[in-house]
Amino acid sequence: IRLQCATCGGESSFVKDEKTGVITCKKCNRIYYGGLDELVELNQQRIDDEKQLMIKEVNKEIKKEIKSIFKKLKF
Repeated sequence: IRLQCATCGGESSFVKDEKTGVITCKKCNRIYYGGLDELVELNQQRIDDEKQLMIKEVNKEIKKEIKSIFKKLKF
């Protein structure tokens, strides 16, 4: 999941200062003084939504596979 700038919505325009951990959006120059933790916190809803979507897709595939196995076993 690509993290998104809370100000401009940019996804791949971040620069991290290796010494301080501060992250800056190159697109709008927003500074995240909390670094990656702050960026993740601000993207938590997006992360949770993507996680739920992945869970649904995995469950769908598992059900499909189980049906296929039972079909092969003639149940």
